[in-house]
Amino acid sequence: MIHFPECAISGYAPKHFGSLKSYNWNELAGYTQEILRLASAKQIWIILGSMRKIEGSLPRICVFVISDKGKIVGIYDKRRLYKGEKELFSPGRKPCIVEINGFKCGILVCYDNCFPELYSEYREAGVGLIFHSFHNAANQYRTSISDLMHANLLVRAADNQIWISASNSSCRYSPLSASIVRPDGSFKRARRNVSGLIVGKYPSHDLGWTYDNRVP
Repeated sequence: MIHFPECAISGYAPKHFGSLKSYNWNELAGYTQEILRLASAKQIWIILGSMRKIEGSLPRICVFVISDKGKIVGIYDKRRLYKGEKELFSPGRKPCIVEINGFKCGILVCYDNCFPELYSEYREAGVGLIFHSFHNAANQYRTSISDLMHANLLVRAADNQIWISASNSSCRYSPLSASIVRPDGSFKRARRNVSGLIVGKYPSHDLGWTYDNRVP
């Protein structure tokens, strides 16, 4: 499986284009079809950040779950919009749970990470792995959010006994480097601001200390 960042194939508004009025949706559809073809040809699952049109409403930032057969088997629409996003997009309304090779997986996007109830919802549904796509790359220099975002992932994973795959843009300056975080607080991180891959195996049974905060 390969996990891409938020809006990886579509571009991220408003950073990459100020308005969606002249956006070439047909071109995006063509690129998406090519990704579907590659998923089937390579027999690999793909978590793909994009956008999609919504009848009678603003478009949505979304993530397509593409199977190794080249089919879209799940769509998650970003539920928590940040500041200027609210002028361009409409929010999603529900979670997305997809079973992959026998494992329940969930999807979140960027600013969703500030809302712990979204993780808890997946936990209660029996999800063991969350693919969280980000496009957090607007800063010009390092700020405290770099530490906050990484700490946030560690706490969300530990509190919910859940694995998190976090994929983010490698543009400068991206506060969060791509990460794989485990329920025991251990993690792997990519090099910040450098294009590349981080690879992990799920599930793994060599976890360290964990806790169940549902038990009094």
